[in-house]
Amino acid sequence: MVLIPVLLLSLYSNAQQDAIYSQYMFNPFAINPAYAGTRNSMSAVILHRSQWVGIEGAPVTQTATIHAPVNKYNIAWGVNLAHDKIGPMRNVLAGVTGAYHLKFRDSKLSFGLRAGIYNSTFNRGLLNFKEDGDAFDVGGTVSSMVPSFDFGVYYYKTKFFAGISATHLYNAPFKYDGFPQNNTYLRTHIMFNTGYVFEITPKFILKPSILVKSTSEAPVNVDLNVSALFYKKFWIGLSFRNRSSVNFLLDFNITDYLRVGYAYDILINQLAQYARGSHEIFVGFDFDIKRSQTISPRYL
Repeated sequence: MVLIPVLLLSLYSNAQQDAIYSQYMFNPFAINPAYAGTRNSMSAVILHRSQWVGIEGAPVTQTATIHAPVNKYNIAWGVNLAHDKIGPMRNVLAGVTGAYHLKFRDSKLSFGLRAGIYNSTFNRGLLNFKEDGDAFDVGGTVSSMVPSFDFGVYYYKTKFFAGISATHLYNAPFKYDGFPQNNTYLRTHIMFNTGYVFEITPKFILKPSILVKSTSEAPVNVDLNVSALFYKKFWIGLSFRNRSSVNFLLDFNITDYLRVGYAYDILINQLAQYARGSHEIFVGFDFDIKRSQTISPRYL
């Protein structure tokens, strides 16, 4: 009998493989390659997420992203790295992005393509078996590397945005040496997000947004968020994730070039009996912001 880490692995292998982010609205490039270059600056984000604190083998994720426009040609580039650990499994994703922006009178439409590699490592030594001499109790570490391709579309104006993306378009199978495959392969994730900025007063901005995430053999994940910006410095947000959690968010624009954020998820499902919620922190940088930009980086 395998303990909690393997139960988590089963959930992972047969459901959502991409990490869930509570602060997706402050780092959309992590979920949609078409967002590359939309901030009219070289933008970078470093993020750490500890999910379901208190449960052994619970997911822990780190990501680093950077993207920038090449305004002369209406194109943009980006790079993202992600490390995700859950139970005995460790996954590393590295991808490069190219995006093209169509300009309209008061809006833009961007198309983005991301290509990279996805490396999955399985540590069999972390498994616990009820019976000695189990045929699968052989220890050691096995890994498999497969290609990954993502595509996204992103439309945005000064106060409105909408985007849709699909990750892992090629459902590459993982081939672990000496381990049953159990239909383990990259699964396509479809994500749609949209939001609008209401300028109540010059010192008070309200931004509702929604993220819908779907993949095969897993329930649809919906994040409903309302965030408020005070004095163009402080974001305070509240999110509801169906079947999962209520999330509290704080973001502080220290300068035009530096921002930090924190999110705390309170579990509202059965895992609340065993875990103390989830924590997420990020640091964002924007370099050489163009003063002629029409899209405020603080809003979108």
